[in-house]
Amino acid sequence: MMRHMEPTFDVVWPKSAMGVQQRRQADRLPALDGKRVAFLWDYVFRGDELFPVLEHELRQRIPGIDIVGYAEFGNLHGSDEKERVGRLGGELTRRQVDAVVSGMGC
Repeated sequence: MMRHMEPTFDVVWPKSAMGVQQRRQADRLPALDGKRVAFLWDYVFRGDELFPVLEHELRQRIPGIDIVGYAEFGNLHGSDEKERVGRLGGELTRRQVDAVVSGMGC
C-alpha cells in the first residue's frame, strides 16, 4: 500500500572513459637464444622466489640467453614510480635488452 512512498534513485554507469589507449603489441622474437632478457619487478609479490626459478629454467632450455636481473633496475614501484618507469625505455636500450619479463602487479 505504501509503495508510492518508496524512494527512487537515478542509476549511473560506474565505468569511466579509458585512461590508456591500446597500442599495437611488439612482434615476438622468433627465438631467445643469444638474446638479452631483462627481468623487471615492483618488489611487491614473490619475485624473489619466482625470478631465480625462471632464470634457472631459461638458462637450461635456451643456449646463450643473457639475463639482466631485476636488481639491476631496482624497485619500479614507489613514490618515484612515474619517473623510474619513464626512464625505463632508455635504460633498456642502453643495456641492449631484446626482451623483458615483467613481474609487475596491478
